[in-house]
Amino acid sequence: MTLETTTWFGSAVDASGPSLSSQYALVASKTIDPEASRPEIVTGVIDVLMDVIEPTVGQTTLSLYEYVNPDALEEIIEASASKKSDIEVRFTIEDYLVTVRSDYTILIYKPIGTQRDTGKTPCPTS
Repeated sequence: MTLETTTWFGSAVDASGPSLSSQYALVASKTIDPEASRPEIVTGVIDVLMDVIEPTVGQTTLSLYEYVNPDALEEIIEASASKKSDIEVRFTIEDYLVTVRSDYTILIYKPIGTQRDTGKTPCPTS
């Protein structure tokens, strides 16, 4: 099985040796049905994130407003989809890179070579 990776600005790895924190591995994805009466982009993002992110001790909710404007995100994706232009919006939540594409695909990437708040040594990338 191939490991899909990306960097903050694309899927090509910089040959000059990027730092580990700028490389991400795909951990989850979801495609929302664009034929639904109203595609729920924000709900889709939260659903996928909750499947992936281990909440910090005492955390019971995840507010997307802390990281991105959900209304603007939906407007950008819906406008792009209706114009049949390909775009993607990227932002980070905690350590995760979230990519939302105009084809209603949501991709969640975690940083390669890091551990979140576990006190463990980072995983090697090779």
